[in-house]
Amino acid sequence: MAGEFQSGGSAREVAAVGERLSDLGWLVTGDPEQVLVALDGAAGQEEVLAAAVYRASGHVHRDAGAGVRRQVLALDAARYGNLELARNIAGVAVRQEADDPWVVQWATGCGLDFRLRYALPAPAKAGLVATVVVEGRGLAVVGCEDGALHWWDLATGRKLGKIVTEHPGAVRALATAVLDGRPVAVTSGFDGAVRVWDLAEGEQVGAFHATNDSWVTSLATALVEGRPVVVGAGTDGVVQVWDLAALSQHGEPLTMHTGSVSALATAVLSGRPVAVTSHSKELGALDPITGEETLRLWDLVTGRELGPLSDRSEWPPEFADQASDQTTATSSDNDGEAGRCVSLDLNAKAKFLVTDQASECPMAVSANTYEVHVWNLATGEQVGEPVPGFVGAAAVRVLHGRPAALVAFDKSVEVWDLSTRRHLLLPLRGHEATVRGAATAVLKGRPLAVTVDDGSVRIWDLDGERETGNRPTIHAGPVQQVTTSVVDGRSVIVTLGSDTKVRVWDLDGKGQLGEPVPTHTDAVRLMTVRMVNGQPTLITRDRQDTVRIWDLTTREELRGLSTTEYTSSYIEFFAAVDGRFVGVTWEGRVWDLTVSKWIGVQPRQEGALAMETLEGRNVILTGRNAEALHLWDLATGEPLGPPLTGHTRGVRAGAVGMLDGRLVVAAGDYRTVRMWDATTGRQISTYTLPARITGLSVAPTGRLVVGFGSDIAVLTHRSRGSQGRSAG
Repeated sequence: MAGEFQSGGSAREVAAVGERLSDLGWLVTGDPEQVLVALDGAAGQEEVLAAAVYRASGHVHRDAGAGVRRQVLALDAARYGNLELARNIAGVAVRQEADDPWVVQWATGCGLDFRLRYALPAPAKAGLVATVVVEGRGLAVVGCEDGALHWWDLATGRKLGKIVTEHPGAVRALATAVLDGRPVAVTSGFDGAVRVWDLAEGEQVGAFHATNDSWVTSLATALVEGRPVVVGAGTDGVVQVWDLAALSQHGEPLTMHTGSVSALATAVLSGRPVAVTSHSKELGALDPITGEETLRLWDLVTGRELGPLSDRSEWPPEFADQASDQTTATSSDNDGEAGRCVSLDLNAKAKFLVTDQASECPMAVSANTYEVHVWNLATGEQVGEPVPGFVGAAAVRVLHGRPAALVAFDKSVEVWDLSTRRHLLLPLRGHEATVRGAATAVLKGRPLAVTVDDGSVRIWDLDGERETGNRPTIHAGPVQQVTTSVVDGRSVIVTLGSDTKVRVWDLDGKGQLGEPVPTHTDAVRLMTVRMVNGQPTLITRDRQDTVRIWDLTTREELRGLSTTEYTSSYIEFFAAVDGRFVGVTWEGRVWDLTVSKWIGVQPRQEGALAMETLEGRNVILTGRNAEALHLWDLATGEPLGPPLTGHTRGVRAGAVGMLDGRLVVAAGDYRTVRMWDATTGRQISTYTLPARITGLSVAPTGRLVVGFGSDIAVLTHRSRGSQGRSAG
């Protein structure tokens, strides 16, 4: 692995294939490693769009077969608004694969971001991320809760290695450094050991230990007199500094008795390396809202304390001159070497981030459960008003000549100018779970960001090209639920977003119909649209069990219809029988909310997924979280066909409908949708999505509507004749 890291291995040998990006056959059937490397060579509008389409789901293409790759590429082309490209990709011949029975009619592209370079699967729940650049080669390093360490090439997204760290449980802290021209990672765990790993060879090269049976909660690295060091804060209130270059000498570390440290970082102030520590006040006095804390500075050469940052009268701090024992004060115009410490406080426990060497101004970001603050550390004054929101991760970088912060709010990462607190860039979007870690790096002059959630690692080009394509967008966050209906004689899609708003879309792709319905102020748990009293009626229920009912034709709320029975915790979803709302439980029992009684016969499988009235018969689909599904007649409790099999993971969403006069069932596990003929149990088709499936619906016209990630797609079956052939 060492030779591969130094030379770039086979990746460099295929870098000259960029001219093939206009060859759709190569994109579908070519080696994903070669294609991904070639994307940086895209030239011209056609190739730039092809590169953006391929990168959108690069994490899928790496391990997929050509048939799945064809499906996903066609879908992503439609998400970028280019239906012609989607048709052409779907028409690529794949050896030993039949044509897809489904074609993409249209799709939204809210979950796309043109700056995304790679979305990489994290093998285990990831929470820590760091970057390191050596001689123009960069790595993204991730620590996971299973104690493993993984790393990828920042330029190609290629997985380079994995280490089982031997820490019991999770990797608790992570930092990176360069040692003798080689990238190293430093990790800590509950065992009290601080381990150093050579990422070129994939092996441990040294270890340190905390004092007094404590364990290290925070790690940082720095250069002290040209030598790389590791700084670790232990649970015993001691901060130690270990010399990485003297791993085999087992020398005594520099020790600073700081008291209990809630967070740690290193910085360069007036040309001297320092450690910055955070000390929350005693537990009884700690304000859980403001997260009050004391910030302290420590000289990494002498171990002396330099004065608390929280004391404005001590700013700028004074540093002892080691040679003459004279003191000199820092200056904000000292060739860009003023204080560069940035702090991030999570739930009243501060973490620090250190700005780039070119930063002109010492800025800070602090956050608690409710809001985020930006501070000018030189003056001790707050910049602007607090920003509401909980921060899960952050990183800092000088970007476009400005001190910038990447601040993660749930699944979106905002990019701020710390001096003005305005957005430098549009938010980075695409994560499906809460962002737990963020880091930055500069590789060949281009600023990159690395963000991680529970299941993915994403690498972003912060200087990415301008938006490509004409993509239709919907919600600003994940789609929570999807259903279809008919309003004023028009087939529509009804979606619920994470912003708690319900939107109505033309099924034929003509855009959003009217303004969103602002259903609730709290998170919506249930949403159903059914024909009630002859009108398309929307019912929603939020986390506080508040129920609201709307006439979708007029967009007027229908008051006085709901009762306390609508709020029963046993209701899994709402449906309609004979024009009346019913509640369906997990077991598949049906409660008529109008006459307050149980109706029908309970099915013999739990995990109710959907209920529909088709051709005068009420049917229930069961099998949530199971691999085999069943369709039941509500009136008799008898199955309407054999078990529906094929999924290898638990089913998350399901729908029932009619296709070409046949009763069909569609179901989705994590990323795969399957459809069966419900009567015979024969599988009709399968389609792979690039993100987690959030909802399914079989439209009255037989088309399949899929919610995935932040987007929706409308798929048309080829058996529907000319409409299927003409759809994009």
